[in-house]
Amino acid sequence: MTGNEPSMAAACSKKKIPLSLVLLDNIPTLLLFILGFLIIYRVSAAGAVLFGGYIIFSVVWFWARICPYCHHYNTLACPCGYGAISPKLFRKKSDKSFKKVFRRNIVVVFPNWFIPLAAALYLILTGYTSLVLALTVSFVLIGFVIIPLISKLVGCKNCEIREDCPWMNMKAGNVN
Repeated sequence: MTGNEPSMAAACSKKKIPLSLVLLDNIPTLLLFILGFLIIYRVSAAGAVLFGGYIIFSVVWFWARICPYCHHYNTLACPCGYGAISPKLFRKKSDKSFKKVFRRNIVVVFPNWFIPLAAALYLILTGYTSLVLALTVSFVLIGFVIIPLISKLVGCKNCEIREDCPWMNMKAGNVN
């Protein structure tokens, strides 16, 4: 703990992120998941179903393992809306620092980006079509350009816990 958690939590509890910004944060991610599913489906229907299951698992894992330690837990200040969802399923935790928990558990979402990308590269090399190219370009633009830009310019821009957030620090190259 850094010692300033209560003041951050108080600041977060007073703020309410508009639904339009929550949707702006979530719709591109949903599109990324759908595109990833469609890309993997072109390789294997069973693989796509497994990937769909993994998407659900990774989101619930995030709610269970990361959100209960966040200052946005049980508030409407969370840019992705998870702060309002997680408390309905999981209890607040404070026995570890948010930074440590975040760093330890964030890797669970990485396959949602890199498994479809690997499948797309496989398809481009083995069965190139214009549809595969369109799905791949859309996936890359949404996953590696649009989502990070939304995070940086909207979701994280005015966040009260930005300085304490491991996501923003990882993006800035700080790993402390």
